[in-house]
Amino acid sequence: MHPPRYWRMRAEEFRTKADNCEYPETRDVLRKVAENYDELARRAARIITVESLDERAGGSPPTGSALDRSR
Repeated sequence: MHPPRYWRMRAEEFRTKADNCEYPETRDVLRKVAENYDELARRAARIITVESLDERAGGSPPTGSALDRSR
């Protein structure tokens, strides 16, 4: 998983592309891509926070999904 900074940089890259785009529909799509990258940055930050809290509590990270554990 990439760190939040990676996704924020990608978002900024796409915002810059949108700002320089002359076609309104393409500009809107590029801005939406930037929003999606921002969401990935937020999710990556939450994952890091949860992992950090888990390590402090002495737990181990999850090893699989609920489906894996039910087998």
